[in-house]
Amino acid sequence: MRRLLLAALVLLMPVVVLAQAKAPSIEGVWQISSVVSTGANALNNPKAQPSLIIFTRTHYSWISVNGTDARPNAPAPKDPNKPTNAEKLAAFAMWDPLTAQSGTYQFTGTMLTRRPTVAKNVAVMTTNPPIVAQARLEGNKLTLIAKSATGQPASETTTVLTRVE
Repeated sequence: MRRLLLAALVLLMPVVVLAQAKAPSIEGVWQISSVVSTGANALNNPKAQPSLIIFTRTHYSWISVNGTDARPNAPAPKDPNKPTNAEKLAAFAMWDPLTAQSGTYQFTGTMLTRRPTVAKNVAVMTTNPPIVAQARLEGNKLTLIAKSATGQPASETTTVLTRVE
C-alpha cells in the first residue's frame, strides 16, 4: 500500500508543480528605458524621456514623453480663457511630444496587442487598428518591436521597458 501511495505521489508531483507555475506576466509598473527606430524618422534614444506604463490583469495606461529632448516649458497664457494664437502654438509645442492612452491589452508571450479606449489623439482610439508589437519578456525587461503599418514608409521601432514595480 505504501509503495502504491509513494508511486502515486511521484507520478502526480510534476502535475502539481506545473499547475502552480504561472505564465510570465507583464502586470506592474514600467518605464521606457530606450527607443530605437529605423526608417525615414530614424531615432536612437538610449536614455528615454519620462514615462509611466501600468499593466493590470487586463488593462493598461501608457503615458510617455517622446523624442530625445525634454518638453519645452510653455509660459502660461495671460488670459487662460482667451489664449492668443502664439500662446496656443507654444502650448501645442509642449503637448505634441506626449503620448497618453489607456485601454485593454492581451499578452501572449510573443505578441502584445493594445486596444486604446481613451487617448490624447482621438484617431488612436477611433480609427486606428489595435497597436500590435512583438514582445519579449526577460525578467524585468520587456522588449517591444513594432513595424510600420501597411501603406506607411517601412520602419521598425524597438522600445525597451524596465519594470519599476
